[in-house]
Amino acid sequence: MPKYGRGLNREIVAAVNAGMILEPFSIKDVRKLIKAKNWKPEPSENHVNVTLANGASDSHSVTYKKYFLSVGDGQYKVKPHYKGNEWL
Repeated sequence: MPKYGRGLNREIVAAVNAGMILEPFSIKDVRKLIKAKNWKPEPSENHVNVTLANGASDSHSVTYKKYFLSVGDGQYKVKPHYKGNEWL
């Protein structure tokens, strides 16, 4: 069972699709989402960093969904496949 809504990465995807987070986004944007959602306890800085990195890494576990594209300098975009109202 996810700790943060539907899972942190899935919540980020929904926030981008809803326009709450603009692309490219960084950990600072995710922190604002966490504050807005008022999740307690808040995920650690390490948790957020690893979640974003793993969500963008094709070499990470094959069972981990790859929602993001890394665009460099700690910036990410949602992959086109995960865009649209069905991901809200």
